[in-house]
Amino acid sequence: MSWSDPARRFEPAEDVQLRAELRDLLGLGPVAASRPTEPTPELTALADDLRREAQRRSRTERKRPTWGLLATAALPLLAALVGLGTWGFQQKHRADGLVAQAQRQEQELTRLAALHASELAKERQVKEEAQQQLQLVAKKGGRKGEPYLVIPVEKPLKTMGDDYQRVKQNPQ
Repeated sequence: MSWSDPARRFEPAEDVQLRAELRDLLGLGPVAASRPTEPTPELTALADDLRREAQRRSRTERKRPTWGLLATAALPLLAALVGLGTWGFQQKHRADGLVAQAQRQEQELTRLAALHASELAKERQVKEEAQQQLQLVAKKGGRKGEPYLVIPVEKPLKTMGDDYQRVKQNPQ
């Protein structure tokens, strides 16, 4: 608050005394209390001129369009949306890649399953043919008492170890 402000009518005596001492030190001398007086015609004319100039400036003041203000406010939102769109686009490409990889794996598994099934069918067919041949041989009377084909196997020569212990007797 300025020292010349008329709103300082109700201030403590210490402040008034301090201000008076400061005025004396600065060489300003005592200030006479100004009484409100009626404005002079010069002051009235000056006030009217100032009012007219203020109105002229307020009318001619360039006002910003509201769309520019809205566009400025929307820039962060637009940046966030672009960022989310880019992230979503990357996630979509990632998901498409994973789906394509899963489809390739599924096709490979299907191919391997079909290959395995055909191999099993071939093995089954070979076993059936072998069984049919055994039945034919058994019907023709190859060996009596053996209804199926016996394939002789040569047994390798066994060596007896030191810690070998016989459990049964050899039948003679």
